[in-house]
Amino acid sequence: MDRREMERLMDKYKAEMLEFSRRNSSVHSDERTQEMKDAIEDTGTFERDRSNPLPLDEQPREPEVSEPEQIVLPAQTQPAQEEMRNDITAVDVAENLRRACASVNENSSAEQRQRCRDVNDFLVENSERGSLKVQAYAADQSFGIGSARVMVFVELPSGNIAVFDGLTDIDGITQTISLPAPPRSLSQAPAASGARLPYSVYSIYVEHPDFVREVFTNVPVFSGVESIQPVRMLAKSEGLEEPAPIAVDESGFTALQRQGE
Repeated sequence: MDRREMERLMDKYKAEMLEFSRRNSSVHSDERTQEMKDAIEDTGTFERDRSNPLPLDEQPREPEVSEPEQIVLPAQTQPAQEEMRNDITAVDVAENLRRACASVNENSSAEQRQRCRDVNDFLVENSERGSLKVQAYAADQSFGIGSARVMVFVELPSGNIAVFDGLTDIDGITQTISLPAPPRSLSQAPAASGARLPYSVYSIYVEHPDFVREVFTNVPVFSGVESIQPVRMLAKSEGLEEPAPIAVDESGFTALQRQGE
């Protein structure tokens, strides 16, 4: 934005504030109104009357929207299959893993071949899909953290592999990540001792230059359910050494994650 455009916006803002003060003259005393006008015109200072921090006429109004807005809540879940089909920006992890292993052949290293055998076994056991979004925010969700790096890992017998590496958008939310999950029928059958878990688990790593890194382990993903993993990030203290990452084990929140089924 150049200087002229900035000046035009400031002039517009001042005019709107003056008009606002005239409309609310019945709420503010003449003295307070004059203080506000002087401050806007750079001829004085103005401090809101703290005894009435939000006058009646200034109460926030609900924005007019053409369709209901989706409110992001911690551990929110919702049916994901239809949304994944319609979301052309979704990252299909299973397909990406298959493509990566398609290039592995007899000339590849033994480690690469073993890794792909583990990947294939994982995809066979997790033949369906759930989805995940990561929401990074600060100050009790008052603003999202854009350009935070988010990595998602899955643990295989041959070691952890990264299945997603991306950035949050301006609202602090990643694109939809479609992840392999076990058949939905497992979650509908009665639990038995030693039975296979009805969800797959992943680890999430989040970092941003201005905030403390965070690691989430045992994050459950269910077939046909979209989970939103909230990440409340803490600002780094200036002048101090790089702090150790904040580690959160999500295994205790499995039941809550399943509420959206």
